[in-house]
Amino acid sequence: MPKTIIRMVRMKSSVRFAGMGGQGIIYAGMALARATSLFERKEGKEMFAIQTQSYGPAARGESSKCDVVISDQPTFYPFVEKPDFLVLMSQPAYEKFIEDVNPGTIVILDSEGVEGRPNLTYYDIPALKRAEELGSRAAANMIMLGALIQISGLISMEAAIKAVAEMSPIGALEGNERALREGYRQGKTFQTEG
Repeated sequence: MPKTIIRMVRMKSSVRFAGMGGQGIIYAGMALARATSLFERKEGKEMFAIQTQSYGPAARGESSKCDVVISDQPTFYPFVEKPDFLVLMSQPAYEKFIEDVNPGTIVILDSEGVEGRPNLTYYDIPALKRAEELGSRAAANMIMLGALIQISGLISMEAAIKAVAEMSPIGALEGNERALREGYRQGKTFQTEG
Protein backbone atom coordinates (compact mmCIF):
# COMPACT_ATOMS: atom_id res chain seq x y z
CA MET A 1 0.00 0.00 0.00
CA PRO A 2 1.54 3.37 -0.99
CA LYS A 3 2.28 5.87 1.73
CA THR A 4 0.40 9.12 1.66
CA ILE A 5 2.53 12.15 2.36
CA ILE A 6 0.68 15.03 3.91
CA ARG A 7 2.34 18.41 3.72
CA MET A 8 1.13 21.11 6.03
CA VAL A 9 1.30 24.60 4.66
CA ARG A 10 2.69 26.74 7.42
CA MET A 11 1.53 30.29 7.85
CA LYS A 12 4.29 32.56 9.08
CA SER A 13 4.56 36.33 8.73
CA SER A 14 6.71 39.03 10.24
CA VAL A 15 5.93 42.65 11.03
CA ARG A 16 8.24 45.50 12.01
CA PHE A 17 6.86 48.68 13.58
CA ALA A 18 9.40 51.53 13.60
CA GLY A 19 9.35 55.17 14.58
CA MET A 20 10.52 57.47 17.35
CA GLY A 21 10.31 56.90 21.07
CA GLY A 22 7.02 58.26 22.37
CA GLN A 23 5.00 57.29 19.27
CA GLY A 24 3.67 54.08 20.82
CA ILE A 25 5.68 51.77 18.57
CA ILE A 26 6.23 49.15 21.28
CA TYR A 27 2.60 49.37 22.39
CA ALA A 28 1.35 48.69 18.84
CA GLY A 29 3.62 45.65 18.50
CA MET A 30 2.63 44.31 21.89
CA ALA A 31 -1.06 44.75 21.00
CA LEU A 32 -0.56 42.81 17.74
CA ALA A 33 1.29 39.98 19.51
CA ARG A 34 -1.27 39.81 22.33
CA ALA A 35 -4.22 39.83 19.93
CA THR A 36 -2.66 37.05 17.87
CA SER A 37 -1.65 34.74 20.68
CA LEU A 38 -4.65 35.19 22.97
CA PHE A 39 -7.63 35.99 20.77
CA GLU A 40 -7.02 34.96 17.15
CA ARG A 41 -7.98 31.63 15.59
CA LYS A 42 -7.43 30.76 11.93
CA GLU A 43 -9.60 27.91 10.65
CA GLY A 44 -10.09 26.86 14.27
CA LYS A 45 -6.34 26.71 14.92
CA GLU A 46 -4.53 28.52 17.68
CA MET A 47 -2.13 31.22 16.52
CA PHE A 48 1.26 32.07 18.00
CA ALA A 49 3.22 35.31 18.21
CA ILE A 50 6.59 36.31 19.52
CA GLN A 51 7.57 39.95 19.98
CA THR A 52 10.90 41.74 20.45
CA GLN A 53 11.70 45.41 20.83
CA SER A 54 14.57 47.83 20.83
CA TYR A 55 14.90 51.56 21.30
CA GLY A 56 17.56 54.22 21.63
CA PRO A 57 19.13 55.43 24.87
CA ALA A 58 16.27 57.85 25.53
CA ALA A 59 12.64 56.78 25.72
CA ARG A 60 11.42 59.76 23.71
CA GLY A 61 12.92 61.10 20.51
CA GLU A 62 15.23 58.19 19.71
CA SER A 63 14.68 55.38 17.21
CA SER A 64 12.36 52.64 18.33
CA LYS A 65 11.34 49.36 16.71
CA CYS A 66 9.19 46.42 17.61
CA ASP A 67 9.18 43.15 15.66
CA VAL A 68 6.40 40.56 15.75
CA VAL A 69 6.55 37.07 14.23
CA ILE A 70 3.14 35.44 13.72
CA SER A 71 2.68 31.77 12.95
CA ASP A 72 0.15 28.97 13.13
CA GLN A 73 2.80 26.83 14.84
CA PRO A 74 5.02 27.55 17.85
CA THR A 75 7.88 29.84 16.87
CA PHE A 76 11.19 29.94 18.68
CA TYR A 77 13.24 32.34 16.56
CA PRO A 78 12.11 35.85 17.48
CA PHE A 79 14.28 37.95 15.19
CA VAL A 80 13.08 39.63 12.01
CA GLU A 81 15.70 40.34 9.38
CA LYS A 82 13.48 41.25 6.42
CA PRO A 83 9.87 41.81 7.45
CA ASP A 84 6.85 40.93 5.36
CA PHE A 85 5.21 44.16 6.60
CA LEU A 86 7.10 47.31 7.57
CA VAL A 87 5.10 49.96 9.46
CA LEU A 88 6.94 53.31 9.58
CA MET A 89 5.94 56.37 11.60
CA SER A 90 8.95 58.70 11.22
CA GLN A 91 11.50 59.75 8.62
CA PRO A 92 14.49 58.61 10.73
CA ALA A 93 12.85 55.17 11.02
CA TYR A 94 12.34 55.14 7.25
CA GLU A 95 16.01 55.95 6.67
CA LYS A 96 17.17 53.35 9.17
CA PHE A 97 14.93 50.40 8.20
CA ILE A 98 13.86 50.80 4.56
CA GLU A 99 16.86 48.78 3.36
CA ASP A 100 15.83 45.81 5.55
CA VAL A 101 13.20 44.59 3.10
CA ASN A 102 12.50 41.99 0.45
CA PRO A 103 11.03 42.93 -2.94
CA GLY A 104 7.69 41.63 -1.60
CA THR A 105 7.71 43.60 1.65
CA ILE A 106 4.62 45.77 2.01
CA VAL A 107 5.33 49.16 3.56
CA ILE A 108 2.73 51.08 5.54
CA LEU A 109 3.82 54.61 6.35
CA ASP A 110 2.41 57.63 8.14
CA SER A 111 2.12 60.20 5.38
CA GLU A 112 2.60 63.01 7.93
CA GLY A 113 5.73 61.62 9.56
CA VAL A 114 7.56 60.00 6.62
CA GLU A 115 8.80 62.02 3.65
CA GLY A 116 10.49 59.21 1.70
CA ARG A 117 8.63 56.78 -0.53
CA PRO A 118 9.94 53.28 -1.23
CA ASN A 119 10.27 51.53 -4.56
CA LEU A 120 7.87 48.88 -3.23
CA THR A 121 4.15 48.47 -2.75
CA TYR A 122 3.26 50.91 -0.01
CA TYR A 123 0.29 52.45 1.72
CA ASP A 124 0.20 56.14 2.66
CA ILE A 125 -1.87 56.40 5.83
CA PRO A 126 -2.57 59.90 7.23
CA ALA A 127 -2.30 58.55 10.78
CA LEU A 128 -1.12 61.64 12.63
CA LYS A 129 -3.59 63.88 10.81
CA ARG A 130 -6.52 61.58 11.51
CA ALA A 131 -5.41 61.08 15.14
CA GLU A 132 -5.45 64.86 15.65
CA GLU A 133 -8.92 65.02 14.10
CA LEU A 134 -10.04 62.28 16.49
CA GLY A 135 -8.71 64.35 19.40
CA SER A 136 -5.46 62.63 20.34
CA ARG A 137 -2.11 62.63 18.51
CA ALA A 138 -1.16 59.66 20.69
CA ALA A 139 -3.71 57.51 18.83
CA ALA A 140 -1.67 57.53 15.59
CA ASN A 141 -0.10 54.19 16.54
CA MET A 142 -3.56 52.62 16.81
CA ILE A 143 -4.49 54.02 13.41
CA MET A 144 -1.35 52.41 11.96
CA LEU A 145 -2.18 49.11 13.69
CA GLY A 146 -5.73 49.21 12.30
CA ALA A 147 -4.37 49.88 8.80
CA LEU A 148 -1.95 46.96 9.15
CA ILE A 149 -4.79 44.65 10.19
CA GLN A 150 -6.85 45.65 7.14
CA ILE A 151 -3.95 45.47 4.68
CA SER A 152 -2.34 42.28 5.95
CA GLY A 153 -5.33 40.20 7.01
CA LEU A 154 -3.07 38.65 9.67
CA ILE A 155 -5.62 38.97 12.46
CA SER A 156 -9.20 40.08 12.91
CA MET A 157 -10.27 43.47 14.18
CA GLU A 158 -12.17 41.69 16.95
CA ALA A 159 -8.96 40.10 18.26
CA ALA A 160 -7.18 43.47 18.18
CA ILE A 161 -9.99 45.20 20.07
CA LYS A 162 -9.95 42.51 22.78
CA ALA A 163 -6.18 42.91 23.21
CA VAL A 164 -6.33 46.70 23.29
CA ALA A 165 -9.19 46.52 25.82
CA GLU A 166 -6.90 44.58 28.16
CA MET A 167 -3.93 46.90 27.59
CA SER A 168 -5.55 50.35 27.52
CA PRO A 169 -5.17 52.66 30.51
CA ILE A 170 -8.37 53.74 32.21
CA GLY A 171 -10.26 56.14 29.98
CA ALA A 172 -8.24 55.38 26.83
CA LEU A 173 -10.13 52.35 25.48
CA GLU A 174 -12.82 54.25 23.59
CA GLY A 175 -10.26 56.45 21.83
CA ASN A 176 -7.99 53.50 21.04
CA GLU A 177 -10.87 51.49 19.59
CA ARG A 178 -12.06 54.44 17.52
CA ALA A 179 -8.50 54.92 16.18
CA LEU A 180 -8.15 51.20 15.36
CA ARG A 181 -11.38 51.29 13.36
CA GLU A 182 -10.32 54.48 11.58
CA GLY A 183 -6.99 52.90 10.61
CA TYR A 184 -8.81 49.82 9.33
CA ARG A 185 -10.96 52.09 7.16
CA GLN A 186 -7.92 54.04 5.93
CA GLY A 187 -6.12 50.80 5.00
CA LYS A 188 -8.71 50.12 2.31
CA THR A 189 -8.00 53.28 0.34
CA PHE A 190 -4.38 54.38 0.16
CA GLN A 191 -2.38 51.78 -1.77
CA THR A 192 0.37 53.07 -4.07
CA GLU A 193 2.76 51.12 -6.28
CA GLY A 194 6.36 52.24 -5.82
